[in-house]
Amino acid sequence: MKNYALYAFALIAFVCQPALAVEKGKLPVVVESRKLSYDDKRKIATYIGNVVAQKGTTVMKGDKMFVYFDATGKYVTKIEITGNVYIKDPRGEGWCSKLTYYPAEDKVILRGNARLKQKKNIIVGDKIVAYKDGRVKVEGIEHRVKTVIYPGEEGEPFSRP
Repeated sequence: MKNYALYAFALIAFVCQPALAVEKGKLPVVVESRKLSYDDKRKIATYIGNVVAQKGTTVMKGDKMFVYFDATGKYVTKIEITGNVYIKDPRGEGWCSKLTYYPAEDKVILRGNARLKQKKNIIVGDKIVAYKDGRVKVEGIEHRVKTVIYPGEEGEPFSRP
C-alpha cells in the first residue's frame, strides 16, 4: 500500500506543484477554460467551463478550478478543482468530484468517488488524502474502500512508480 501511496501523491503533486508559476528553464503551465476571473481583493483566480490545465504530458481537467493566493498575490496557498475531475500523467490516471491541493503542507485531498489507477492497479474511496512523505489515508464514507493490485509479470516484481 505504501508504494501506491507514493504514486498517488506523486501523480497529483506533480500536476499541482507548479503553483501556476513558470520557473526559469521549466515547462510552462497552460490553463484553458471558457471563463477566467480574478478577485484581487480576495486573491482568487477562478477558471470556469471545461477547464484544462497542462504541464508537459500531465493534464488535469474539471468543470471549475480555483487558485487561492497569499496576501502578496505571488504564492499559491491552495488549488481546488471541482466537477468531473480527471488527471492523466504518464504514471497513471485519477478521477474524483473535488481535488484540493495544499502546497505548504504537501497534501492532496480527493473527494467524491475518488479513484487512482496505475496500469491495472486501482485504489477507490470516497476520500483519499495523500502526503508527499508517503502517508495516505483512504476513507469509505458512503462506500467501502477498494484496492486492486495486480502482481508484476512472471519474474517481474510489482514496480514502484
